[in-house]
Amino acid sequence: MKRALLLAAVALVLGVVGIAGQAHGSSDLASRAQPSGADCQSPGVDRARMTVYISPKSSQQFRDVAGYTLADGCPAISVAILFAGNYAAAERPYLRANNNDPPTTRPLNDNLQQVLDDGSVQYLQARGIKVLLSIDNGHHPVGWSEFTSESDARDFAQYLKTDFVDKYGLDGVDIDDEYSSGTPNNTSLIMVTTIMRQIMPGKIISKALFQDQQYFFTTWRGHTLAKNLDYAGEMSYGGDPRLRLLLYGWLMNKSHLSLGFWSGSPSPTPTQDVQWLRHSGYGGLMLYGFEEQSNVDLMGTLVNAWYGPGNWNPPK
Repeated sequence: MKRALLLAAVALVLGVVGIAGQAHGSSDLASRAQPSGADCQSPGVDRARMTVYISPKSSQQFRDVAGYTLADGCPAISVAILFAGNYAAAERPYLRANNNDPPTTRPLNDNLQQVLDDGSVQYLQARGIKVLLSIDNGHHPVGWSEFTSESDARDFAQYLKTDFVDKYGLDGVDIDDEYSSGTPNNTSLIMVTTIMRQIMPGKIISKALFQDQQYFFTTWRGHTLAKNLDYAGEMSYGGDPRLRLLLYGWLMNKSHLSLGFWSGSPSPTPTQDVQWLRHSGYGGLMLYGFEEQSNVDLMGTLVNAWYGPGNWNPPK
């Protein structure tokens, strides 16, 4: 009887130890499956730069960007770019909601303002994702390529810094130099990005590349556009990546360049495109329109093509 009781007691102790060990092991596994943003951004981790442009339909949709994960639990997306503020006025506020139509002093459309106000930017940043605001031209005679006065360029840059980057804790600004009805010149972009670099050290300046090669072949006070940009994504969409990136690959470091994808103008061979990018030393890929499911699906194809199957896991 005592022997039986002793054996039973031993079994009970072993069982408790085993359960504790399993619980501890489960905790370790969970910790490994959900690495911190810092772990995923550490210098020893080899990651491509996976960038999405998104005009979020809700704050939850924007936060879900952080829920798409690689097989190791790290975010599959590196950079989320809010699309877009509209540069549509020659005086402050330079950004006007809906391209200033109807006339307004509100700087951003409601969907963008909401995610800036409610902590969604910090939610992504805490998980290791950089968040930028894209600024495009708003169908008015002002634009990124149209500054002729250094004082005007400086005031615009300071406005972006104080009213958006600093105010909302953004990681930087993305330049989308389209849609202006004004007259461009070849030094404007270099001038304004040089000033941005001076007053926002450590912040990201990126650019959507399209019909802009002429700006890379001139200088402003010894500065060049290529040196002012942290990275850029080519956005003509759908064509042969070798042709789309040929000139930019000479003008910028390949690791700073990405190729753009969009389901509205799809590549016939996206998997082969991604393999070529990776093998050629380019920094990553960019996708436009992540708020639409067709582009979410396309991003999954692209990420799995880069890292291998099983590396695109939707939010749970």
